[in-house]
Amino acid sequence: MAVDVTAEGTDKLFTYLVPRSLAGRLTPGQWVRVPFGGRRLVGLYVGPAERPPEGVALKEIAGLLPDIPPIPAPLVQLARWTADRYLSTFPAALRLLLPTEARRQEVRTLTITNYRLNVDDVEALVSELRRRAPRQAELLAYMARVGGEAERAQVLADLGESIAGPIRVALEKGWLTAGRVARRRDPFADEHVEPAPPPVLTPEQEQALASIRQELIAPPAFRQPVLVHGVTGSGKTELYLRAIALVREMGKNAICLVPEISLTPQMIQRFRARFGGDVAVLHSALSAGERFDEWQRIRRGEVSIVVGARSAVFAPFENVGLIIIDEEHEQSYKQEAPPPAYHAREVAAERARLEGALLVLGSATPALESFHLAQTGVYRLVSLGHRIDNRPLPPVTLVDMREELRAGNRSIFSRALVEALDQTLSAREQAILFLNRRGYNTFIMCRSCGEAIQCVHCAVALTYHLGDDHLACHYCGYTAPVPLVCPSCGSDKIRHLGAGTERVEQELQRLYPHVRVARMDVDTTRRKGAHAAILKRFADHEVDVLVGTQMITKGLDFPGVTLVGVVLADTSLNLPDFRAAERTFQLVTQVAGRAGRGDRPGRVIVQTYQPDHAALQAAAEHDYHRFFAEEIRFRQELDYPPFAHMIHLVISGEDEAAVAATAQNVHRVLAEGGFGGQILGPAPAPLAKLRGKYRYHLVLKGPDVRAMAAEVKACFAAARGKWRASRSVSLSVDVDPVSIL
Repeated sequence: MAVDVTAEGTDKLFTYLVPRSLAGRLTPGQWVRVPFGGRRLVGLYVGPAERPPEGVALKEIAGLLPDIPPIPAPLVQLARWTADRYLSTFPAALRLLLPTEARRQEVRTLTITNYRLNVDDVEALVSELRRRAPRQAELLAYMARVGGEAERAQVLADLGESIAGPIRVALEKGWLTAGRVARRRDPFADEHVEPAPPPVLTPEQEQALASIRQELIAPPAFRQPVLVHGVTGSGKTELYLRAIALVREMGKNAICLVPEISLTPQMIQRFRARFGGDVAVLHSALSAGERFDEWQRIRRGEVSIVVGARSAVFAPFENVGLIIIDEEHEQSYKQEAPPPAYHAREVAAERARLEGALLVLGSATPALESFHLAQTGVYRLVSLGHRIDNRPLPPVTLVDMREELRAGNRSIFSRALVEALDQTLSAREQAILFLNRRGYNTFIMCRSCGEAIQCVHCAVALTYHLGDDHLACHYCGYTAPVPLVCPSCGSDKIRHLGAGTERVEQELQRLYPHVRVARMDVDTTRRKGAHAAILKRFADHEVDVLVGTQMITKGLDFPGVTLVGVVLADTSLNLPDFRAAERTFQLVTQVAGRAGRGDRPGRVIVQTYQPDHAALQAAAEHDYHRFFAEEIRFRQELDYPPFAHMIHLVISGEDEAAVAATAQNVHRVLAEGGFGGQILGPAPAPLAKLRGKYRYHLVLKGPDVRAMAAEVKACFAAARGKWRASRSVSLSVDVDPVSIL
């Protein structure tokens, strides 16, 4: 039994007795309740023990977890692999297989009261009752009219609350019978999607689909994952739909991952237009009940397609034939907390291997690791080099903001961008403005002492939000009023600097008072359904300009958009992270791809203080191959991924001295314990303080990630916890991190 507890020393299987009440009912993969140290916890039954442990008084399993069917065996294997690969515990990995609320028993199958008509000759009875009991007659006539069966809530809604009395009489006389039936909490209940026939494929799409078909029918041992490298607007989504249709014909199931919740509404709409009700969705924006019911539909085999965010890679399907990862380069496929810090792309590859499925990755800007695997023959490379109908990629203009300053323009908008906005809005076309910073001002600085107003819990500047007129930390959520004087020196020379999406929105409204502007960032999409509502308004041309952060940079398809403006391309370029150039190239290329996807050509204005940077030059030319060639040389010279694997260790705690001492101890444990790779650090992390805790980090590098993980595990097992300078200090482990901030 794997018990849902993650304390030290509990990463092992425990043995329990099977009570008579469960004899013959227990199968591997079954979720159960078990007594554990005075508590009753959830556990997963793995299989019978070979022999009982000696000297241990065994306890009985308390019972099965209600409404939860057993987990398929390949998923339990996948959880074990995930724990080993990402240096996590097995119970922590098992949590990925079940909705959190179901594991905590906070959600159950929803049941409602349902009435069924139980009368042979309804017309005769209604006629008899019409004079002496008209409401009873009305009730029975209604039940006959709706087909003899109706939910209680619907009966009350249609006939009024006063019908409750006649219902009681009808039940007493046996004219109606009552029962409890399961009711699905449907996330699509208020949506209607018209069926859409498949479009004619382009020759490139036909060739790409033929390659995918070859891999689908190949024996699993000879099957290669497919990387679809297609420019923005080249029809990758249609390729996914056709591949899924092939898999369904083979009697198998398909999983399609998307990186952002904001992409899910558009993607789901296209999937439902093609496959109807055969689609389930899994992502964090669903209510707990909706998520549980969708999980149950998948497990019961009521659908053959799942669309969702990274956690959907663990969807409880059996017989998976295809796993698709759209925009596979996206960082949001990497889990950060809680552990395990898995990458959905790597987990998907392992699941495909375990179940004999095909993995298809798609992107206009593939991760360097993925394209390197395609270049070296591990992946099969499929290219879509042209947009649908041979529409041109939009020309990109790099605007040097230093020149704007020299010309006396201190606005956040360059003259070129304002001119382009004038022309776009005059032609009644749509525009997207991208800035990967939310808020109004990115920091507030004292002009006397030079100090920026910082979060009291994190080593980061607070961001000013105009809407609520307060300062906020985007890491821990701390808020504070705007100071009238500097907290450090008492000066009243406080200046607001930098720009976020709030300021872009306000500046647009100042320049164009009659233009309809919508903003899409974390602050405007907290409410359920907000993503879909904003995108629908934009699709219906109720919004002229959409302002947003990275959630608007990829996957969205709006034919009316002819202008994209990148307000500042440098926000990610100067981060102290080896992936900074790659991230910038991807963001700029992806957001540029939102322009010109309809009948009218598009254009892109990119504002930057570094117009000569290689990543921006390549993005301006839509030239992935140029960027890859330059960046891969840099990675090889410095032994960065894909030429090495990394493990990022972060030590944190409220006592900085204890954190620093623990970091030194961790270095010693690894160096003396036989770790064979490079050990960089310890040093203060770039984000040296976060949520009230000081942070030091080490970076481990080596060619074989499995050997590295095994060595790290062995080193810490031998140290037996003695590496901690204080029990208040914690250690987090991130294998193959996407960021080392």
